[in-house]
Order: sequence, then structure tokens, then C-alpha cells
Amino acid sequence: LKTWRLPRKLRCSTTRITNLVQAVLTLHLTCSN
Repeated sequence: LKTWRLPRKLRCSTTRITNLVQAVLTLHLTCSN
């Protein structure tokens, strides 16, 4: 059960990081324009 829960936690954090990166990129592009 522990080994099955770990990838799930990782997947959640990776999507959160991707969303954060996208937000930062969007902000950066808006600021440069």
C-alpha cells in the first residue's frame, strides 16, 4: 500500500509544479509585452 501511495503523491506534486511553471511563464510573457 505504501509503494502504491508514493507515485500518486509524486503525480500530484508534478502537476502542481507544472501549473506553477505555466503561471510564471504566462506572467513573464505578459510583463515583457
